[in-house]
Amino acid sequence: MGNVAIIGAGPSGLAAAKAVLEQGLTPVLFEASGETGGMWASPGRGAWSSLGRTNLSYHSCAFSDFPWPAGTDVFPQRSEVGRYLTAYAEAFGLTPHIRFGTRVLAVRRDDDAGWRVAARTSGGAMESQSFPHVIVASGFFARPHTPPFPGLSSYRGQIFHSADCDSPVVMGHRFHGLRVLVVGAAFSGTEIASQLIQYADEVIVTFRNPMWFVPRWAQALPRGRRHPLDLVMYSRWADLPVKRDPVRFLSRVAGDPGRVSAELAFDPGRAPPATIAITDEFLRQIGAGLLSVKRSSGITFAATGVRFADGSRRDVDAVVMCTGYTATLPFFDSDLLDILAFHAGDQFQPLLLHRDMFHPALPGLFFVGQYRGPYFPVMELQARWIAGIAAGLMPPPSDAEMAEGIAVSRRLRHKQPRPQFPHGDFVDLADGLARTIGVYPHLDARHPLRDHVERGPVIPAHYRILGPHAAPDLAETLIRAAPAPYLETMESHADINFFPG
Repeated sequence: MGNVAIIGAGPSGLAAAKAVLEQGLTPVLFEASGETGGMWASPGRGAWSSLGRTNLSYHSCAFSDFPWPAGTDVFPQRSEVGRYLTAYAEAFGLTPHIRFGTRVLAVRRDDDAGWRVAARTSGGAMESQSFPHVIVASGFFARPHTPPFPGLSSYRGQIFHSADCDSPVVMGHRFHGLRVLVVGAAFSGTEIASQLIQYADEVIVTFRNPMWFVPRWAQALPRGRRHPLDLVMYSRWADLPVKRDPVRFLSRVAGDPGRVSAELAFDPGRAPPATIAITDEFLRQIGAGLLSVKRSSGITFAATGVRFADGSRRDVDAVVMCTGYTATLPFFDSDLLDILAFHAGDQFQPLLLHRDMFHPALPGLFFVGQYRGPYFPVMELQARWIAGIAAGLMPPPSDAEMAEGIAVSRRLRHKQPRPQFPHGDFVDLADGLARTIGVYPHLDARHPLRDHVERGPVIPAHYRILGPHAAPDLAETLIRAAPAPYLETMESHADINFFPG
């Protein structure tokens, strides 16, 4: 019992602190910066610093019992997410528990108390404290990753990472009048390229794998209403179009990218599976000639530019690497990293854990949000489970369960081709956690929210209808406020088809 150390005051750390407080324990959050929010805080802090808006609507990008303020745009600005997280910390009394400007230097086993955390304040003072439980919530998107492209050291132009593209002012200053190559066309690559055309003389985007470029909004027929894409894709409905025929669904929502440029053409029926990027303007800008694309199995750098796999060359003044991030755990020694089978260069499965949370050899040490593609509600469910274990109110997984879970993680690490989202469907992942901790919305036929739960969009509030720390009235308000495209279809006895919004 007692205090629980939490490393990081981003979304996962705040969710962990709130869950710990709910169970009557005291969180101690160590945050190296001077503010909450992690990658969503001030410009320059992290993976999404370059992006203007969330890829998910506020119905999905939220915690289960903390609604967004009235008037928020459906897809909030990054700065709005930062303010939402700060408000969350204030509303639930988390801020007094955060040690801002305090960087964790080491987490080691303590035979007497469980774990010892050593940290240094911004003023240089050293701290050391023992805790029975430690939650690592330092984030999956930690260290900018630049692949070792051939010839990169010979390139004389400027090289940036997507993490450096943190504001329009900075981008305008850095890229005005330049020929810019964007390497990578996933979430950050498409958004950064769309912004760069305002400043650069020329923008070229190169990528390796086939891509679906999907808008944030999907148009529904026959009624013609637009719906946020996440509310269309995330549902328990067994006949969900994206589950029934994913390729057909994506073809309808994204259209045929090959009609915009031959470089984007691919056969969706052949491997490797296409990567999904959520972007509203990218295809239109290509079609209008505002930016160009080049699909290539590899690139080689030279002094003034790059050579593509087909032998063609382009001279460029600057390069933006939209090549992702790698995890980092600098506070663990080599023995702990070996137990975790930590592979810093693996952008998909850097740790081998049971459900990305537990290791049988490390009791009292937990992880929240340490997986590729973390969602607010999944982080929150992980935190609620861990807090229940720390409080002695929920049993931890057995050693056998954890061994099997680690085997699953190992198989994911070696799976080829590497899936964009190794842990699969968000709904299945969240529902699995919810069943484990007793908050899955099992509703009888007479419950007023039964249809919403079974056929409507899955949003975080579903996990506050029943179970420990339920807030059923708030949950109902939030659930009824979310558009439910498949419920509308059921009520009108019409089939539903989705097209680009």
